[in-house]
Amino acid sequence: MAPAHGASPRGQSDLLVIGLGWPRTGTGTLCDALDLLGFGPCHHLRTLLLAGPESKRWRPWDLAAAEENRTRRAELVLQALRGFSSATDVPVAGFWEDLLHAQAVGLLPSSTRFILPRRTAAEWYASAEATVLAGWREGPPALESEHAQRMGRLVWSRLFGRERLQLPQEQKVAMDAYAAHQRQVERLALPGTLVHWAPEDGWAGLCGPLGIPEPGPEVAFPWRHQRGSSVAELLAVHGQSDGSQLMQLGRAALVLVNLLVPVVVLVWFCCCRGHVRAPAAVDKDD
Repeated sequence: MAPAHGASPRGQSDLLVIGLGWPRTGTGTLCDALDLLGFGPCHHLRTLLLAGPESKRWRPWDLAAAEENRTRRAELVLQALRGFSSATDVPVAGFWEDLLHAQAVGLLPSSTRFILPRRTAAEWYASAEATVLAGWREGPPALESEHAQRMGRLVWSRLFGRERLQLPQEQKVAMDAYAAHQRQVERLALPGTLVHWAPEDGWAGLCGPLGIPEPGPEVAFPWRHQRGSSVAELLAVHGQSDGSQLMQLGRAALVLVNLLVPVVVLVWFCCCRGHVRAPAAVDKDD
């Protein structure tokens, strides 16, 4: 399956490869690898985060989440992915059933391949609980921001069946949902369209099933963090929509420093005065 950028049959999407894995299953690595293999641009959660909360890219996802008709929902998901040759991570994984349905009804070509990660529920949770789910360890995260509400509606409710989890008490709920997702994708994907892959498989495990040659040695496999958290994932946890939130934190820290510096200087000056011997009084009779 060589990357092809020509026009698809009328009414069909140009998507060639779609990763259906949840966050913390190598989605960032997969996206970078697909870009390098010529299946780009690749859609990822960071695509939406970098676009900002007011971007029009969010609208088809919002509409799809509210749509009850299965085929119309699939059309909206494909509309959200228009202009991309591949996609991974969320919210894509949250609409996995709609994407499989899109292929079944001819909205996606039969040549489109779906990639499912080879990672157990226990392995996934061990990575996710310290990163994308970290905000739920002390209780459900507050959903004040528009972005956090979107994440609850577009991602968590579609993955877990609810917008919030209480961890670690509901660890089993999370792991069971992950395992069920893996089984359902395997059951519903059309024969010959599903590729099982993990980052440790490298180029060989990805290029072989896709029917393309591996890159030369000059193209390094794009390993990402294995247990750390990317900026996009941290933003997803804390409900921040883009880098402007980080800039605001930086500005707030700067203001705080500017307020504290005079206080520190004053305290230091007063302390020093207490340790300096006062000059003797002048004897006027001398």
